[in-house]
Amino acid sequence: MKQLLVFGFLLSFLTLSAQGDEHPHGHHPDPYNDSLPKTLGRDLDKGYFEFHKRSFFMGTINRGDLLDYSGLATGAGLGYFSPEWKGFSFGFSGFFVFQLHQHNVYEQDPTTNNYNRYELLLFDMNDFDNRKDLDRLEELFFRYHKKNFRITAGRQKFDSPFMNEQDNRMRGNIYNGLVGEYKKGKWDLTAALFNHVTIRGTVDWYSIEESYGVYPFGRNPFGTASNYKGNISSLGIGVLGARYKSERWKHQFWNYFNENVFNMTYAQSMYKHDRGRRESGSKKFDGVVGAEGFYHTAISNGGNAEPEMSYIMPNEFTYGGGARMGIDDGRTQVFLNYLHISDNGRFLFPREWGRERFFASIPRERYEGAGGVNSLTLSMKHYFKPDQLYAELFIGTTYHQDLDNIKLNKYGVPSYYHFAGIVDYKFKGYLDGFDIKFMVANKTAHNPNEVEDMYRINRVDLWNFNLILDYRF
Repeated sequence: MKQLLVFGFLLSFLTLSAQGDEHPHGHHPDPYNDSLPKTLGRDLDKGYFEFHKRSFFMGTINRGDLLDYSGLATGAGLGYFSPEWKGFSFGFSGFFVFQLHQHNVYEQDPTTNNYNRYELLLFDMNDFDNRKDLDRLEELFFRYHKKNFRITAGRQKFDSPFMNEQDNRMRGNIYNGLVGEYKKGKWDLTAALFNHVTIRGTVDWYSIEESYGVYPFGRNPFGTASNYKGNISSLGIGVLGARYKSERWKHQFWNYFNENVFNMTYAQSMYKHDRGRRESGSKKFDGVVGAEGFYHTAISNGGNAEPEMSYIMPNEFTYGGGARMGIDDGRTQVFLNYLHISDNGRFLFPREWGRERFFASIPRERYEGAGGVNSLTLSMKHYFKPDQLYAELFIGTTYHQDLDNIKLNKYGVPSYYHFAGIVDYKFKGYLDGFDIKFMVANKTAHNPNEVEDMYRINRVDLWNFNLILDYRF
């Protein structure tokens, strides 16, 4: 609630400042009219407000007598982003969420004693009683911009293959720290330092070391529940990124250095063969190929001198690689994707910080926490109306190590078949700004009759339905 009060104070101050030039008859003068005296209010008028209204229904059907779940949330947010003054600017935003409906979201399944996995993150997973006051101050930053360089300090959005908003619930991740960006020609360079994060499904801010274990933390290689929550020591995380884009090539390189815990390096390259146009003028299908790879290793003691309390075992490391091939004509994309993760160790990157974006990734499941993985997926996307209506289809199969292989299967996920479908429609005309999306996902175990319920619930043999309505202006 304190964050909301701060947000309200800032918004009130901004509004009062902007009203300093108000016309006696109630009309706001044109801020770009140079004949009027220059004031702070007129300059602030040149900034812009962002309004976002979001409603989200989600339901999950588990197999047999396992509990089924559903939840409906709605909320709204407002942000203000100032114009630049000698290269300096600032911005802030806030959002509130209300629970309109829930079914079994806070109940333990009587068969397995497991809690809900998906719908709970629509609300506040840390406070089951908080259903009407889910508010938080989100962005709050100062920025300096000059030519091709800008630096942003404070609470801000950040996007990369592994640290990102992962905004597929009501609210996404926001990071606190310092981000420098340099863009010139075909290159885009990024350097960042983060010490705090607020995570989807929560209203709280966490230091980087406190953010470990906010989400369920699985098993450690000793066969017991991971005990790193509240026991990790780290000053924060540093990120370096480089992206290159030309007509045919796309490259990106990222390094994530989490002090005292781990280091991860990731690289990806994509090549598109432009086949030109047909005699009719329509675009021919371009051939697309891509490759990616990562290397992940522990630093020092993996976060804690006691192995049972560390996030990653000392000296543990793993690596992996993926490939993509397919076609793309600008309106239709069809890709065959593959991912392999070595059985040297587990691929570990805190789920609290974002969603991994491998070629083979499909909504409603991740590869984090697993080693010795092979995954093959087919992804298809078609724009029926450019920038207005599209549909996506994902089909895949993923092979995990056995459930009793605790050194390579942190969360006890069986091998499974995976399907997901998405339809997204953006309104135009009078309703411009409205977006409605429907998504359905299914995961089915390779051998469903051999999977115990404790490893089935919220993992495999389920259907997950989502209906999301957004309005932005």
